[in-house]
Amino acid sequence: MIFLAKIAEIPDGERKLIEVNGVDVAVFHVGDRFYALNNACPHRQGPLSRGTLENWGEGPICAIRCPMHGWKFDLATGDSHGRPGNATVYPLIRQNDELYIEL
Repeated sequence: MIFLAKIAEIPDGERKLIEVNGVDVAVFHVGDRFYALNNACPHRQGPLSRGTLENWGEGPICAIRCPMHGWKFDLATGDSHGRPGNATVYPLIRQNDELYIEL
């Protein structure tokens, strides 16, 4: 388990880019949930941390759109819904007011 950030460092609707053991991890805070994805889009390595948070279907915000070519990924699963590559999602652990990751 590796420390990522204090919860207060990532306000709701925001994101933070954190390097963990040489891997750039994009951490997103949406509502009461936090998500961690590899920052590199599987298409052309676009920086997902600079993407746009969007709705996926009828539900609440739960997707990130890559700023380079518009590919959209489910924040919870990394699913690209039919594109030839999914984003890598990392399990997060929330303890008290801190976030930890398992790579």
